[in-house]
Amino acid sequence: MTSNPTTTPITSPTTTPTTTPKTTHITSPTPPTTSPTTNPTTLCFCTYKNLHFPAGSLIYNETDGAGWCFTSYCNSSCVVEKQARPCPSTTPTTVSTVSATVSTVSATVSTVSATVSTVSTTTEATHTTSSRLSSTTPYTGCEYVFPPRKDGETWKTDNCTTQTCHRGVITTTPVDCKSVEKPVCENGYPPVKVYDESGCCYHYECECICYGWGDPHYITFDGQYYSFQENCTYVLIKEIVPRQNFSVIIDNYNCDPSGHATCPQSLIVNYKSYKIVLTPKRLNVTTNMVYINGNQIFPTFSNEDLMITSTGVELLLKIPAIKATVMFKSLMFSVTLPNSLFHNNTEGQCGTCDNIRKNDCRLPNGQIDPSCPGMAHEWKIPDVKKPYCEQQPSTPPTPPTPPTPPTLTTPTPPICPSGKTSICDIILSPVFKQCHDVIPRQPFFEACKFDVCHMPNISIGCSSLEAYAVRCAAAGVCIDWRKSTNGTCELTCPKTKVYKACGSTIQRTCNSRYNDKYVHSCQGAQMTRDFVCDSFMEGCFCPEGTILFNTFSDTCVRDCGCTGPDGKPKQFGETWYSNCQKCTCNADTLSVQCEPVKCPPQEIVTCKKYGEVLVNETVDCCQINTCVPKPVCVHNNTEYTVRSDTSLTLWQNRLGEFWSPPSDRCVKYECTKTNNHSIDCN
Repeated sequence: MTSNPTTTPITSPTTTPTTTPKTTHITSPTPPTTSPTTNPTTLCFCTYKNLHFPAGSLIYNETDGAGWCFTSYCNSSCVVEKQARPCPSTTPTTVSTVSATVSTVSATVSTVSATVSTVSTTTEATHTTSSRLSSTTPYTGCEYVFPPRKDGETWKTDNCTTQTCHRGVITTTPVDCKSVEKPVCENGYPPVKVYDESGCCYHYECECICYGWGDPHYITFDGQYYSFQENCTYVLIKEIVPRQNFSVIIDNYNCDPSGHATCPQSLIVNYKSYKIVLTPKRLNVTTNMVYINGNQIFPTFSNEDLMITSTGVELLLKIPAIKATVMFKSLMFSVTLPNSLFHNNTEGQCGTCDNIRKNDCRLPNGQIDPSCPGMAHEWKIPDVKKPYCEQQPSTPPTPPTPPTPPTLTTPTPPICPSGKTSICDIILSPVFKQCHDVIPRQPFFEACKFDVCHMPNISIGCSSLEAYAVRCAAAGVCIDWRKSTNGTCELTCPKTKVYKACGSTIQRTCNSRYNDKYVHSCQGAQMTRDFVCDSFMEGCFCPEGTILFNTFSDTCVRDCGCTGPDGKPKQFGETWYSNCQKCTCNADTLSVQCEPVKCPPQEIVTCKKYGEVLVNETVDCCQINTCVPKPVCVHNNTEYTVRSDTSLTLWQNRLGEFWSPPSDRCVKYECTKTNNHSIDCN
């Protein structure tokens, strides 16, 4: 009997993705090896009779001597594929003993396509096995795979890998990628990988990231820090030469009663024919509003050009075609652009995206101002809502002098009371230690000290901690920092939700069509490095074991159940009435089932009292017959109708008054209302 091969993972060292891969021909089984433990990557093997067979190799090719041939193959996923078929020749030969030399291979795996790239060491071992071989022509094809392959045939397994069948053995060859180098980014951020269209090879680029927070403080695309406290409307980003049809405007306002602090009130993003306004609504809990061409939309939202998500705390706008990302939350914002599309073609308060810091203080006339705050003022644009901005004189043009590279110095804060800047020390503390080597912390620390020393409320320092945490999260480092502030920077969530320092921007809901459009497609997109779906943000999320009912409410439910006519959730088994129908949330069909309300048979009613008439009324969706008095005055069983120059309303307006009929002034009557249908005059 042939024992069943199994799959066994083996750990081997990892090379850098940029090493030129080599084709490895493995034609014999290999016993287990001991390999280094540094940076392990799992390379699977199939195991048969205590021997290890690498992916793509033939395990055995045997015959039972009765005309049947049996093959076993370790495929590229290290799943054993076995095949039984009639032998080309049914003439068996005697059993022969074959001595097989087994090579021990220690292989290194390339992370580009997870294929064997180099063979480092080889040792020899001898193993003897017996098999009955078919007396047929040599087995040179790869018939053991599906579909079967001919000798010499080459095919693609994916965009990055080709395989070739050679004399019964399949060799795998990855795409040859050029070696790359990591650039040094002026803004202090690590460079990012940018893949080519095939998704196999990549190079490194410095991202252009501009952000602002607090009083406010700005950091340009190339890492230049400056503070700018003015409350008009300004160009944050625009293209020097229009190519992508993209720009961002910032609308500032006085956010402190003293008038000394300004904050971003909204960001206006212009792209193609879209005008997208991101703005917070500050009530008990700050919520974010989104308008597209004047119409309010509710995240999550997407069309062929845009994708907008929200965690209730942060808004995220992404434009896939130009790989642009705009984030906005309360007192801070950020804009991220790809260097490949915007290199040396941006201006405004965010500076020039070119990995050169000294030219970031660019004026509208193209000159470089030695002062970034002076440059920021010059990017003011007219705003009909702010007539006071038009009365401010423009800053005189700077005389043409050789540009002086800006420095990272900040305004010297006044002497602060002891302990007032303690909240800023959290940025330098072990709370943010994981991020210290990833994102430069000094600008955020200095900005925090500047804010708390200028403002009476130290909570203004929270914006600097928040801004640093957001940049850390964008770089893949999640920092849960708020609980370290002893409640000073606490974020209040709706009662139905819980706070998370980092949560997915795409949340599952009870709407299956929504999940198909966003959640499921996003999960598939992550596998292809789709940048739209790989973000995590701070926010308010549903507790474990619950799911968001829909995106425009804060309702979290354990079971999705059904949706009632008021748009609110209904639990399985729950019953309600709507439009004269009795509806139930059915747990078997997972849907709302309604049927008309069942009414009892109508009774035959005869009105026997004088002055009553039969009427048909609807009560709880059912018709009933009832007797009601006529709308007349009744006295001594005599009906008195209202005179032609009077109306029932007139009598109703005189309820409780005494009156005399025109024909008998000596008798006085009082009108009283006995029910909804009669007026009794006594």
